[in-house]
Amino acid sequence: MSAVALGYPFPTLLNWDGEFNRPEWHFAGSHIAKLESLLAVIEEMLGGGEIDGGADDDDLAVLVDAYDIWFQLPPSVLIQRYHQLNSEANERLRKQWQAAQRNTASAFPVSPPKQSIIVTTAKDCQPDSESGSDPHYDHWPQSPMPNDLYGEGTDQVLPLLFDPARKYRKIRPRCINSGMIMGTMRSLRQVLRRCKRKIETVTRSGRQLWSDQALLGEVIGDQEMWREWMRELGSSWDGSSSKYDLSTLSPEVRDIAAKALVGEQFEFGIGLDYNFTTIPATCSAEEDGYFVKLDDHKAVEEESLKAGVPNGSRINSIPKELEYENINESPLSKIRWGEVPLYTDFFFGVAPVGIHHNAYINGLKSWRLNNWWSMMWFYPRLRELVSAQLRPPQNNEKPGPLLNISSQQDGEPNLLYWPPRIQRQNKQVTVFELAKEEHPARLVPIDWDGVCQKGSKPWHETLFGDGKGALEPRRP
Repeated sequence: MSAVALGYPFPTLLNWDGEFNRPEWHFAGSHIAKLESLLAVIEEMLGGGEIDGGADDDDLAVLVDAYDIWFQLPPSVLIQRYHQLNSEANERLRKQWQAAQRNTASAFPVSPPKQSIIVTTAKDCQPDSESGSDPHYDHWPQSPMPNDLYGEGTDQVLPLLFDPARKYRKIRPRCINSGMIMGTMRSLRQVLRRCKRKIETVTRSGRQLWSDQALLGEVIGDQEMWREWMRELGSSWDGSSSKYDLSTLSPEVRDIAAKALVGEQFEFGIGLDYNFTTIPATCSAEEDGYFVKLDDHKAVEEESLKAGVPNGSRINSIPKELEYENINESPLSKIRWGEVPLYTDFFFGVAPVGIHHNAYINGLKSWRLNNWWSMMWFYPRLRELVSAQLRPPQNNEKPGPLLNISSQQDGEPNLLYWPPRIQRQNKQVTVFELAKEEHPARLVPIDWDGVCQKGSKPWHETLFGDGKGALEPRRP
């Protein structure tokens, strides 16, 4: 509902009404199926089929958890931040490569990686090898955020033995949280194929997997160890060869190096949202954020103080990415973003694109899911926004792009993204169904009455709360 209200391409539900249990893997079936089903739909869309009008390698896909994520900012902001995060990561990687080769006479032929996939971060590096996967977090880079982000004691685990979440409150996020995965179709297909091969290997060996988060983390860990080895090779490059001795490497890096030497791929362009700008986890950040109007500087100061931000507020204005929202006429074009309440992380000084409600201490997750919906800025006008987004085009009306920013450099193309072609006419939430004997893979439209089923209270009362009943049928 939040995605539709904000103008995102209409969501596709994966694993809806299906059976994904693997009894020998505890609850792994539903978790691992997240990655398996995303791969299935990407393979279908890139395979030349007609599903959803097809897709191109450079199209963007976003996978989010179903039950505890709300969007609060439009897709243009998410896309801009995706490119910004990639640009920042590419610069860090370039400097790392350059630093490793400072004593070499000629350029190392393996170029620095280019990032194309963003995964949200966590403060707590869990799960680890007990999940059946080992992300090898010891080889992951430290956060590039300021080392005094949380003031005195930043990166120190607090001695709270009976509080498994808050003891990580002052840790700069540097580990994986799979609540949101975003990237190009081509790069995601490569990563997910790698995950699938790992799943098949585990199945043959009789081991267990019970976390998509740890499985994807293992792929990232392999990537980071490969990068570590590449930087080591680059440091001894003499113009024609590098000196290396596998016996000097740690066992896990040695294993990666040996496999890479016979052609196995480990670089996938995966990186993390260290800045908390996309859809950050709220676990171990329970008191770090709250709703505030960003133009109300006194309120921002007060909430920053309440959160414990050292040295005052870190927020000066609305996110610069929202400046582009008023260019084209849309249901959101008249929103004055500084005057509506936005969930804001006061330590990072950012209003993220969405909220991941995984803060579980003292029942916070269920409480916030039940009590914070009415605090979202769009709640008073939710029915109006959703109805406007569901309205079919009128009189050959052409849909607008999700994002259109003119390039600031000569010769560079504009940053231009469109919604999927089929959704410009067929404005419905869909369910992805795998191919069966009786039909090929397909997207099946589903109505709100089919999606919103939980509890006895009508869904429209829970979501709209305006007493006006269900949405009116869409007119052709």
